[in-house]
Amino acid sequence: GGLDSVAVVRAFQKAVNILDRVIVAEMQDVSDDLGSISQAADASFNAGAVVIAANGNNGPGQKTVNAPANAHRVIGVGAFDVVSGNLESYQSRGPTRDSRFKPDIQAPTNTESASSASDTAVQNFGGTSGATPYGAGAAALLRNWLRGNSGSIDPGQVYAQMILSGQKPYPFDNDIGAGHLRLPTDSWAWWGKVNVNHHDNIELPISIGSNIRKLDAALWWPEWCMSLGFVTIDAHNDIDLYLVDPSGVACGYSFSTYSVFERAQVTGGIAQGTWKLRITGYNVPAGPQVVYWAMLAFR
Repeated sequence: GGLDSVAVVRAFQKAVNILDRVIVAEMQDVSDDLGSISQAADASFNAGAVVIAANGNNGPGQKTVNAPANAHRVIGVGAFDVVSGNLESYQSRGPTRDSRFKPDIQAPTNTESASSASDTAVQNFGGTSGATPYGAGAAALLRNWLRGNSGSIDPGQVYAQMILSGQKPYPFDNDIGAGHLRLPTDSWAWWGKVNVNHHDNIELPISIGSNIRKLDAALWWPEWCMSLGFVTIDAHNDIDLYLVDPSGVACGYSFSTYSVFERAQVTGGIAQGTWKLRITGYNVPAGPQVVYWAMLAFR
């Protein structure tokens, strides 16, 4: 029957008011990131909620990503077939109006789900709507793990872990973003957040032990935009990521110009000792910018 944007905004407000902290947006509106739906999704993030949204099924053309997946503070979920692992051609794609990559990650679709035909009936659930619940389930698990015994965790910290759980390091594209979502196991983890200014080089020391086969690191940061009458101000900050070995050599890096996430990887011959996760404010005109970071070391 169509999508009622007023109802959607009320739904976001209701979810925030009753303290829902993982919100699933199974919808595909044609408005851009400045529309009321995406703005409501961003406001939900600001209120402490993780927002996981379907990228939409209007592909394969570019600039087809739907709202609210196109929002600045939302994880947009694309779809790959659960059996073949192949990208579903109908998946909507970025870039967004302001050139950000979408989807952020991909999750499996075409899985067996409950049907309304009877109490025991099942059906195939496809589309990016079939993939988004898996992204939301992963986000809920990550959020619970990150917050531990505390009451809450910044949603941006969950987003950094979502990007880290994607399987595609730099460079990125608008087909798969950071890649297939796979929650990590058998690894050591570090995470945090920093404020980054223009031309900053922030180096975080990470002690790496022996017999490590792979290092993964990711960044995610919340940007803002503002519409003033007929003028739109996009405050994009270009922040880069490097993995620097104990000898000072940058072995892994990620520096996508238009993205709000980075993901770097180093495999094979991981030297024991103090590595550095380097966060560089390459171009931060709207700083200081809070940046969430996450890192994994795999045995």
